[in-house]
Amino acid sequence: MKLNAKITISDLLTKYPRAAGIFIKRKMLCVGCPSEAFHTLEDAARLYGFDLNDLTAAISKAIPKGQRH
Repeated sequence: MKLNAKITISDLLTKYPRAAGIFIKRKMLCVGCPSEAFHTLEDAARLYGFDLNDLTAAISKAIPKGQRH
């Protein structure tokens, strides 16, 4: 699955709730943050200093194959 870097954190977590674990493991405060409705996956990676491709790959692995689209 290829995630769109422009998806907001809110939309990502609504569509793929298991992604929350990735943010928590990386000590990213995105889950529950008021800005999650506005910040994109790309924004979060940049703000926390993570490589976007690595973050996206970790999230993709956390999503069960049957839920990927």
